[in-house]
Amino acid sequence: MQLKNDTRINVAQLMKEDVGAFRTYDVSLNWFALDQDVMARDVTAQVRLTRIGDGLLATGTVAGTAIIECVRCLEMYDQPFAADFDHEYEPSIDVRSGAPLGPLAPVEEVGTIDESHELDLTEPFRQVALLDLPIKPICRDDCPGLGQGSDDDGDVGDLRFRILGDLLDDDETAEQN
Repeated sequence: MQLKNDTRINVAQLMKEDVGAFRTYDVSLNWFALDQDVMARDVTAQVRLTRIGDGLLATGTVAGTAIIECVRCLEMYDQPFAADFDHEYEPSIDVRSGAPLGPLAPVEEVGTIDESHELDLTEPFRQVALLDLPIKPICRDDCPGLGQGSDDDGDVGDLRFRILGDLLDDDETAEQN
């Protein structure tokens, strides 16, 4: 099955099947929020949902392009990512009787299949994508950094400090006059 711009999957039928039953999905997302200030585009994922004793196991790969800021020059650039994931989901409602179920494992460790029998792949996608991004992203190996340039006399330095130096030179000139 294919999902376009959606990370929610209805798993009611799969939850009625025996342990070991599975479904595969191809997911494509035009845009995907990785964090408050980090977006990804052209995200694709291959997902396999397998029926396990207490719920479902989602495994697969996710890949895309994150738009992040270079730590040297502070310009935005495209950073590709690709990572494998696995995430367990437990139902909150019994699919056959409709009776509410209590959590079987700590909430942090598993996802929830909601009362509509849908699971959301957003969190595992987000987590593995963020972990695959570099801690100190650099747009290219030869990135010169912020405000790098050359002075008139050939010294290379930070342009912000050159401006401060020009202000000091102006003060010295004013004191001499």
